[in-house]
Amino acid sequence: MSEKHYAEVLIDGVVYTLGGQEDEAYLRRVAAYLSEKIGEVRKQKGYSRMSAEYQNLLLQLNVADDYFKEKERGDLLEAQKNILEREAYSLKHELITTQMKLEALQKEQKKDLRAGGQPADAEAGETAGAEAAASLGEESASLEGTASAAEGDAAGPVQQTQETPGSSAGQKGGRRGRRH
Repeated sequence: MSEKHYAEVLIDGVVYTLGGQEDEAYLRRVAAYLSEKIGEVRKQKGYSRMSAEYQNLLLQLNVADDYFKEKERGDLLEAQKNILEREAYSLKHELITTQMKLEALQKEQKKDLRAGGQPADAEAGETAGAEAAASLGEESASLEGTASAAEGDAAGPVQQTQETPGSSAGQKGGRRGRRH
């Protein structure tokens, strides 16, 4: 079982001691988010005339709203990551297929040269074979770069989802006109 951590935090002007398995920094971020959310809700028109029960409900609705918006954002990022991973897989498959074609052409060209089966115009045949190999080589290199870029894009969103919904970065540009 994990060790329990405690942190004294300030929520809405009152000091509380929070305990949990998360580290103290996390407990402080959660408390700061909640305190900020209380401040936002208090600024809404008519808040002071509401009953305490309705004020608490409004706060709970706003926190739930933030949760579902972040969950939806996370789901969207996960779907984008999956699409990019599939594209990267497809590009890798295409790259491997192109490389195999290139190798087959190069083997065939070497085999023709060893067997003395050069075309009547040997120079034209060599040029055509070299151009085909170069073309496939360029296509292979291009696909390799695209596959690497797609893999890089697929990894990006995963790292971005590490941020917690209550972190200060997610709280910039507050909301107004929430439900009453």
